[in-house]
This record gives sequence, C-alpha cells and structure tokens, in this order.
Amino acid sequence: MKKKLILATNSFPYNTGEKAFILPELKRLRERYDITVISHADAEQRKLDYVEPEFLEGIRVLCFPRPDIRTGDKVRALVSYLLSADGWQEIGEICRGGGGKKQPQMQKGRFSLRGIMQQFYQSLSFYAQAQADRKEIRASGVLAGTEPVIYYSFWNTYYCYSMVMERRWHSNVRIFSRLHGFDLYHERVPGARQPLKRQMEKGTDGLIFLGDFALNYYRERIQGRKPSDTPLYVCPLGTEAPARRMPPPFNGTWQLLSCSSVIPLKRVERIVDGLALVKVEKTKIHWIHIGGGEGLESLREYAAERLKDRETIQYTFAGQMEHEEVVRYYGTEQTDCFITTSSTEGVPVSVMEAMSYGIPVIATSVGGIPEMIQGNGTLLSDDPGGEEVAAALQEMCRMEAGDMAALKDRSYELWESRFAIEATARRLMEILETVE
Repeated sequence: MKKKLILATNSFPYNTGEKAFILPELKRLRERYDITVISHADAEQRKLDYVEPEFLEGIRVLCFPRPDIRTGDKVRALVSYLLSADGWQEIGEICRGGGGKKQPQMQKGRFSLRGIMQQFYQSLSFYAQAQADRKEIRASGVLAGTEPVIYYSFWNTYYCYSMVMERRWHSNVRIFSRLHGFDLYHERVPGARQPLKRQMEKGTDGLIFLGDFALNYYRERIQGRKPSDTPLYVCPLGTEAPARRMPPPFNGTWQLLSCSSVIPLKRVERIVDGLALVKVEKTKIHWIHIGGGEGLESLREYAAERLKDRETIQYTFAGQMEHEEVVRYYGTEQTDCFITTSSTEGVPVSVMEAMSYGIPVIATSVGGIPEMIQGNGTLLSDDPGGEEVAAALQEMCRMEAGDMAALKDRSYELWESRFAIEATARRLMEILETVE
C-alpha cells in the first residue's frame, strides 16, 4: 500500500503559474504516494480549468479557499493568540527586533511603536488565516485514521502553520515545508519581517531550501543565534529533460530571450537600457520577452523610445504564455542567450529551463543565481546599470564559436548535474522519508 501524502499548494491544480513548479515533482511523487492535493486558490483562480486531467488521475483534490479575514475573525484570533505560547514568543521577538537588519521599529536609532504595531498586525493576520485553514482541515476529515501521513507544504506560509498547530492532535502526521522567496525573505513582505517562522520551524520535521544561499539566509536572518534541532535541507526544484540541445546561431541574427512577469521586482527595463547602449556593428540582435504583467504597456513605450534609433536591434513582446507554450518555443525557435535582470530570485526555474537546452545565461547576482552561473554565462552585479548589461551583451555577441560552444555545453552539464528532475525528485523523496 502506498503511503499517504498531502500536498498543500497556493493554487494548483488550477491552471496558474504554480503548475510549472509542481507538476514535474508530482509526476514522480504519485508513483510512490497516495496523494491528496489541498489547494488554497482564491475565487478568481477557481474560475480557471484544472491542469491536464491525466496528471490528476488517482489524486484527490480538496480546495480550502484562501481565508477572507474580517474584523470579527481577527478579534477571535487575538484572544487565542494572546493565550498561546506561540503568540507571546512572537510578541517578544517583534519587540526585540527579531527578523532583519533593517527593521521598521527602529528609525534613526529611535524606538518606533508604529513599526512594532505593523509587524504585530501582520503576525496576527497570518495567525488568523492559519486558524481558519485549521477549521477546514478538521472539517474535511483528511487526517482521519491512524496511518502515517506526510504533509508536504509547497510554501512556508499560513497553511503550513495551520498544520503545525493541528498536528499536536495527530501523532501520525509528519510535516515538511519548502521555502522559496516571498515566504522566506524579510524584504519581500510588508513590515520587513516574516511572521511566526520560528514557531513553524519547531513544529516541522524538516525545512527544504532551493539552494545554499537561501539556507544561509535562513540561518543568519531568521534563526540567528538560536538554531533548533529541525533538519534543514537543500533540494532545488527540477525541470524535465529538454526536447533538444540548442543549435548554433544560423541566420546572422543573435536571438536574446527573457522570460518573466513585467513587474518592478523583475526590472525588465534594464534589458532595454543595455540594448540601447550595446555596440555591435555586424551582428543584429533580436530580443524576445515572454511574459505579461502590470508594467507591460509601459515597457513597450519605454523600449519604443529608447531603441527607436537602433537599426541593429529588434524586439518582440510575446506576452503571457502558458508553460507548455514556453517549452514548445524552446523546442522550435532559436535562442542564443537567456537574460534576467531581476532584483530578487530564489533558484529560478526559467534559468534552469534555459540551461537544460544548453543556452548561456546573463543574470544578476541575487538569490541563488550565483550558484547557477559557473562558467556558463555572465554574472552581473545585483543592481546593474545599462552600461554593465551592454558590456555583457557585447562580450557574448562577439565570442568566438568555440568559446560559445563551451558555454553551451557547460550550461547543459550544470543543469544535468543539479537541476534534472529525476535527481531532484529522488532527493526530495529521500528527505520526506527521513522521519518514520
């Protein structure tokens, strides 16, 4: 009989961007486990179709809608919060400034009540969401029975904490949680402090990080001088084997690809700045950006203005694509270099996929990216200007064929050794089986 595994997600199995991260693992996990997926999709996400039905065959799907916390819910949660050891531990950490180097409760050396209240409110809201999710867990009966259950929280967020609270009544439950970006870095949340992290850590059987950078960040900025006995693991996400290895340039035009949402964190306009300054006399550059978002129209206007006199520079905004369309693009279209100028990342799947096709990468030195760029491209600074981006593009464009072939081979080799899904899924299952 297969062991029981509960996979808790934000929106999967609805057709959102999350499926690109989850599906490769799920295909392997289902071979070993009897899986229940608990989705926390909101109302808009639930209007979308499920992912392809064949991927969900034999998998039970429950939906606990993301809680809409109202004033009455917060009042009730406040009483529970103040009566709990977790709540008082949290209040103590907030008052002491636990969480980050730049905490809002200290302003120019002065104590800030406003900063403390902001972090307390965020923590209470998180707690209230977890309480609401805990009620859904109990009502569903998903933990009924005495057989061993592995709860695998794909994100280290409120529904991980709800299971940490609930497991106190279920000795047969083991909890593991991944940490990515918004659920790890203090800088990514209002108040610059991730709530209830130490309490979640204490209640889990293992935390899983995408790379060494993320693990070290957690140790330094969240654990600090008080590490616990909870095991910390590194296991990146993985991607499927590529349909082909990318061939050499063939039409005299150098094809540059970027793939991300057009939002402030991704800083796609820095690519435009680089293209506006790049000096290539004989080579034409065609930049293709895949992805939509709130800033797409502004980016179009910016590119039209900055690149209007650059006859050797072409650009195409391909818009939002489903993950399957991106994979088909790699399988049929030429790509000579992948670029990202993001201000924050974990270990991005978009870069993994480019590497799997043997594509050199230009990327910023943020998050886990330095672990991915090792002889297979150019590592920019964490905040590059147009001139730095242009210099990286020029170097890549002018590279001799033999040197470029070496970069391409290195990209594939790094992907195969670190990010091939067969190996990363096997590592994940080893982690999930460490506690019996």
